[in-house]
Amino acid sequence: MLTLLVLLMVAVAIGPDLRAEPRREERGGRSGFGSVGLVRRCGSGRVRRRQRRELIADLPETLELVARSLRGGSNLRGALAEVSVHDSAAARSLRTVSRRVDAGDRLGVALDVWAAGLGDADADLARAVLRLGDDAGAAVAGSLEQAAASLRDRAGLRSEIVALSSQSRLSAVVVGMAPLAFLGVSVVADPDSATLLVTTEFGVLCLFLGLALDATGVLWMRRIGQSIAR
Repeated sequence: MLTLLVLLMVAVAIGPDLRAEPRREERGGRSGFGSVGLVRRCGSGRVRRRQRRELIADLPETLELVARSLRGGSNLRGALAEVSVHDSAAARSLRTVSRRVDAGDRLGVALDVWAAGLGDADADLARAVLRLGDDAGAAVAGSLEQAAASLRDRAGLRSEIVALSSQSRLSAVVVGMAPLAFLGVSVVADPDSATLLVTTEFGVLCLFLGLALDATGVLWMRRIGQSIAR
């Protein structure tokens, strides 16, 4: 019993932080799928987040391609259509912009929908620069190149922050495992203490209180590290 409790607390304390997405389909509204459906939704959520990260990472190069096409003599709509044939994630996402424009939407509206679908500050910056060229008719090739450089600087800063916060994540694991490791050693060295923990009300209370405080501390440290990484 004690071993099961320890393993359970380890899983809760240092397991992956599976936060629920705010979307309705990931809140378990369709309960008939059970645990299999939950695993599939979690897996698809990870895939979507990974694809979104890849798309945002491709934005600087895509903006530079648009700027290059503009310098080559294309207008903004033509440059976006030309770049959208490339195979990068950001370039492929621009195909929705071209399709909406072909369907009769204004380019500015199509760009707004595109950026809103990504829901990222980097996409908002790209949209703002592209809309400037569409609304004002200004030459935005230089602005697009400057925006691409700014996005690369942002990405580099985020990577540095994640690297620096890795120490706090490691500390959370060590802090969470140390009491559990000590508990395991104590059980092996003095089995009578384990018997006291699981056979008396006071022992069970101390056990659950200690494990709960340990898990709370680990989760708190992980939350702090994740907030810094953002």
